[in-house]
Amino acid sequence: MRGRNAAARADACWAPLSPGVTPHSLRHGYKTLMEELGTPSKLMDEHMGHADGSVQARYSHTTEVIVGRLLDGLTDVWLAALDARLALASRSPVATLDRLLTARADW
Repeated sequence: MRGRNAAARADACWAPLSPGVTPHSLRHGYKTLMEELGTPSKLMDEHMGHADGSVQARYSHTTEVIVGRLLDGLTDVWLAALDARLALASRSPVATLDRLLTARADW
């Protein structure tokens, strides 16, 4: 929420995930997750916005199948996270999360 009286209009207050966490450090976690999912280096570089000038990178390409595997893996991680959150509590004071939890519970 932003703007006048944002705190009063917000669904809930969000605490930091961990002290010192930055957008840059989150990107490192995302790269690690992609590695765990077996994502090829070429696709990881594209997602991270990195340019690889190696000969190997020049001749490798991402395909719909490779991207689909990454999306399937990320979806599995997302659903596991929702299931773990559901195990804690079936509802949330945050409207968006509450809708997601309700939909997942009904699935």
